[in-house]
Amino acid sequence: MAIIFLNQRLLKMSLISRYQMSSLLAAVLLLTACEKTPPDHRAPVILPLYTDGDADNGSIIYKDACGQCHQRNAGLNKKGPQLMNIYGAPAAELKDYTYSKGLEDSGWVWDAETLDPYIADAQKAMPDSKMLSDPMPDAKERADIIAYLSTLRAAAPTVTDDVVIPPINKNTYK
Repeated sequence: MAIIFLNQRLLKMSLISRYQMSSLLAAVLLLTACEKTPPDHRAPVILPLYTDGDADNGSIIYKDACGQCHQRNAGLNKKGPQLMNIYGAPAAELKDYTYSKGLEDSGWVWDAETLDPYIADAQKAMPDSKMLSDPMPDAKERADIIAYLSTLRAAAPTVTDDVVIPPINKNTYK
């Protein structure tokens, strides 16, 4: 009987400790939220749309092949960096994502010439790449993904005193 009482008391204590820790964590987050830092983003795309592929089909392929690791919204990196405004952007430019040294030093600009071999086989194109996707040997599928990536365009998010307001983008909800 004493063991049951002791276990119930420890359970209650751990619940109280959990609530105290949660409250402490919430307070810390609220206090650090006073400084609004906008999510890192790329400059708007200035290259024309890539038309050698089917962007609608690329959207479907993207969801299956890329969506598990990449988001399309600024500040929402997953295993890979977000891809909004990627087409025409310098490689490894987001400050809120840690890139491989090779990609940082590459001097690449993400256009069809660099995206095609990278999507085809990231490890072959950039041996120390962090992108661990399966190779994509189908040139038409790669062209479709590049066409889709070229449509991902949005203005920089704006920051008010209280919130970060992302730009409205039709591709966010595809």
